[in-house]
This record gives sequence, structure tokens and C-alpha cells, in this order.
Amino acid sequence: MSVDAPGGSAARKRPLGVTLLSLLMGWLTLAAALNTVVFPSQIEGWPVVITVLTIAYSVTAGATTIGLWRMRPWTLTAFRAWGLVLLLLMACFLFFMEFWTIIGMQPLEAGLFVIFTVTIVLFYWLLHRYIRRRVVGSG
Repeated sequence: MSVDAPGGSAARKRPLGVTLLSLLMGWLTLAAALNTVVFPSQIEGWPVVITVLTIAYSVTAGATTIGLWRMRPWTLTAFRAWGLVLLLLMACFLFFMEFWTIIGMQPLEAGLFVIFTVTIVLFYWLLHRYIRRRVVGSG
């Protein structure tokens, strides 16, 4: 069912899965924005590069949220940018592994980190396919 939206483009009904994914990405946007403020102020020695990447994470997650909610064709590009920032952020956490002891956590074992990374990449791939079919492919 299409209805003419303001601006002359036809509006599409948003699938429930896209709505839920949009709400999840919105939550991740808010969490990253709060982490950008809280962690550097509370933890001495917090790496600046992680703060910069957290800001980028928040911006790309926010763009993905808006794209999903509005069913825009550029949503997949925003999601890809978010995925790239996520991988860079994970790589930085691995690089700053000694940093974990500063905040009171034991360093992650390499095997656990690899399993976590593979799980995240698989989940990302499934979401990418879903967005490509439901948002971009539906237009």
C-alpha cells in the first residue's frame, strides 16, 4: 500500500523487523553518545582514538537509525559505515589491550576475542542482507 508522502515520493510500509532494528540502532546511538561523555571523564588514561571512534560510531548508528525508520535507499551505506567503525573500534580495543587492566578488567584471551569477532561479523552480514532485501530492495 503506497501513499503519497510530502515531497512527492511514495511511502512504504515499514516491516516490523526494520522497526525493531531501527529501535536497536537508536539505542546503540544513545549508548555510544553517553559513552563518549562518561568514559573519558571517569577513566584516567582513556585513549583519545577510542573517543573519536565512539563519536563516529554514534553518528553512523544514528544515520542508520534514521535511514531504517524512514526506509531510505542510503540506509545500506550508513549501515556499512557503522560496520566499518565497529570493526575499527574493536581493533582499537585489541590494540589497547593493556588498557583493560587500567579500568580493572583482565585482558581478554585471544580465542574469546576471535569468537566474539566472528559472531559480530556473522550477525552484521545477516543484518546487511536483511536491510538490502527489506529496505533497499523494496523500493
